[in-house]
Amino acid sequence: MAEAALNAMARQLVDLTLCKTRYDAWDLQWYTEGPFWRRTNMRYSREYKIIPDYEIGDAKHGKTLENILDESEVLGQNLEQYKKTAKSEEMQRVDYLIDHVKNLNVRARLLFGETFSFDEMTEGLYGLRAPACDYRKFDRILEELNQALPGAGTVQEKISTFRKTLAIPPENLLCVIRDSTQIFHEIAGAKMNVTGNSMPRVRVRELPNKDMVFLSILFGYDYNHIEYERNFNLLYPWTVDKVMEYVGHEMEPGHLTYFEKRLQTMIDTCWPEMSIVSQFSTSNAFGEGSARHAISMSFDNSMEKQVAFEKEIIFKNAGIDEKYAELMPLWHAYCELEGYGKLEVSRGRWDNTLSREEGARFLERYGFTEPGTGIESVDHLAEDDGHFVAHDYSRDVVREYFNTVAPDVEQQWKLYERICCAHVTMKGIREKVVY
Repeated sequence: MAEAALNAMARQLVDLTLCKTRYDAWDLQWYTEGPFWRRTNMRYSREYKIIPDYEIGDAKHGKTLENILDESEVLGQNLEQYKKTAKSEEMQRVDYLIDHVKNLNVRARLLFGETFSFDEMTEGLYGLRAPACDYRKFDRILEELNQALPGAGTVQEKISTFRKTLAIPPENLLCVIRDSTQIFHEIAGAKMNVTGNSMPRVRVRELPNKDMVFLSILFGYDYNHIEYERNFNLLYPWTVDKVMEYVGHEMEPGHLTYFEKRLQTMIDTCWPEMSIVSQFSTSNAFGEGSARHAISMSFDNSMEKQVAFEKEIIFKNAGIDEKYAELMPLWHAYCELEGYGKLEVSRGRWDNTLSREEGARFLERYGFTEPGTGIESVDHLAEDDGHFVAHDYSRDVVREYFNTVAPDVEQQWKLYERICCAHVTMKGIREKVVY
């Protein structure tokens, strides 16, 4: 009876999340409506990203945003009441549901127009508050880049030139993406208990604008098979580091492997909450952070091995001079700091402690955006709902967790698979809970 009650509350969480997509179109990361699904119509587009995986708007309707807000508050209270008499073996699941109902409630309040500080918002949506960044790190890496990067001119000009040096020519993009996807797929199959049936099809094409990095189409799935296609945008400014991020992180052994393991867990356990991943949730913050750390695990947490892969697969296929590969460790360190720079601008604009002009000068000073484009970048970041907390800061929290709980990389792979199937929360990750 207890499990039936928890399943009913979990089902309500899923239904409320699906209802919210009518007002929050980009929220849904993953949803499996049953143990088997196959597309039965051609209602999708390879040109426009309008939740192409599911016809969610047809599945759930009839609740207003106010209904969702009210029902989530009651559901949270019911879960808190249930927790008082819950068995010890239920506690992780109960805490997971409580956290996700809070995430849903905070998101609904934001959509309703309620005001939160940036830190309150990220705590409510992801269970994370990023500490203030030490700005001396930006200055130090700028000095290192000025010394190491080739060419003349200011350090900002050197950064811009090197970024262009790492650019993937459009005519070489398919070869780069295809071969990188194949190797990451093989790593996922070797390190995780997956069948190897879920390697995505990859295509390259021009999408409507350069800001659309890719478009995904789900054709079907069952217990050990996800039939998936990803269309990469030829208009996007692809560089070596971006290929690493959007192949290993977004597909295997990152998000696609995470979704596959959750699907299997949902079928094995009948836990409704495992059928869904909401973008504005603690489970997605874990998914984003762990997907980025999985790239490092794929190379035994060795930057030397990662750069060897980049040199052999990306540099060679892209036609980039391999002599620049020796600069990739420094460039990756710079890219990590770039995420924190954008996090700071997002926080400053959200809290209105940073003007547009100040943000633009900051981004251009450190080369995080091209000269003259700072205002455009700031305006884009001002609309951010904690992306860089859920991605960049989460990566570092997850990395610290993995390195503490499972210092050996083989143990980290086992831990990663276990957590993909578990009721993980970012609070548990921060507190070093062993799942």
